[in-house]
Amino acid sequence: MFLDFCTIETLKLRPGSKELEAFNVERVRGYLKRNLGCKKKEVIQALGLDPRTVAKAIKIIRANAHPGDGALQS
Repeated sequence: MFLDFCTIETLKLRPGSKELEAFNVERVRGYLKRNLGCKKKEVIQALGLDPRTVAKAIKIIRANAHPGDGALQS
């Protein structure tokens, strides 16, 4: 995946931008797919993101999940 090799600096993403938010959502989504059953704290530590950023990304991922696939149900 392309995003695995990119950093915020190489993509020139501004703090607070929608592009940065989308970038972080995809990072969190990818980590959750590769590490099924992991805790939010593990995602925070592995990706080096703020806890609020991870919580918001998970909220976005859950909102976009289809109810029939059983993904990210709470």
